[in-house]
Amino acid sequence: MSDPSERLVVPRSPIAPVVIPRSPIAPAVIPRSFGRGGRRGIRNLVWSLVLASAVPAGAADSFPWPGGAKAAVVLTYDDAMDTHLDHAVPDLDAAGLVGTFFVPGHSESLAKRLPEWRALAARGHELANHAIFHPCLRKPASGPEREWVKPEYALEGYTVERIRDEIAAMNTTLLAIDGETVRTLAYNCCDTTAGGQSYVDAIRPLFLAARAGEDRIATDLRTLDPMLVPSWAARDVTGAQLINFGRKAVDAGGLAVFQFHGIGGQWISVSREAHQELLAWLAANRQTVWTDTFKRVMTNVTAEQKRVASPR
Repeated sequence: MSDPSERLVVPRSPIAPVVIPRSPIAPAVIPRSFGRGGRRGIRNLVWSLVLASAVPAGAADSFPWPGGAKAAVVLTYDDAMDTHLDHAVPDLDAAGLVGTFFVPGHSESLAKRLPEWRALAARGHELANHAIFHPCLRKPASGPEREWVKPEYALEGYTVERIRDEIAAMNTTLLAIDGETVRTLAYNCCDTTAGGQSYVDAIRPLFLAARAGEDRIATDLRTLDPMLVPSWAARDVTGAQLINFGRKAVDAGGLAVFQFHGIGGQWISVSREAHQELLAWLAANRQTVWTDTFKRVMTNVTAEQKRVASPR
């Protein structure tokens, strides 16, 4: 049997009997000079430390997703394409999931199939802002020149006021389609400057949140800028690769925002089969992964940010 002077035995509790090794915080012998009240106070302190150590590491810092989920996923689709209506939406509906569709005002599909776009919003999917003319930087800081960007819609030639006005007008267009007043945005080509100046703060009053790029999950959710939410632009990838991105969010307790364009066709495409594999995985893991629209997820995130920031 070990020497009693080498340990302090804490009385049995509803959690478990615990033995505290000798340390500067928990002396093996509490001198009688402390008196009964003093000795009791030290024992209470030791027991408080034991209870604190019983909490799993990181549990207090985990983000409170609805329903006890470990992570959140947002499925976003850019440019209002026919393949969204023909492939993405039917597959989402079949899996019982919802997505966010970032709609540019000049979309041919929006013009030709407006009733279908209005109907998907009525079924719980989100229609979100992608400007009117999809302006992008023609010469981004990294990567090749985007020759497909028309000079009149190159952000290098825009002013902050011009891009703000265009985006605000698109909010009005969407209001006429779905009647919603709270809106989210995706930066076109993930570009956040116009005429060499950031326009993020200029449009901040117009939106609950905005999706950026960076090809990563969001883990810093309590300090995340809602106007710069990272996402992964998926292109020519397998279902396993898509699922792996979702698993990274589960491991980190974070948020994975998928940025899709074409589904089973059109530009910057992901195969329909890969997309369906991801949806099947999300549907099978509803208790672990909360999948919802960008607006609903960011409503949850911003509410938690306000709760943490409010005076106690």
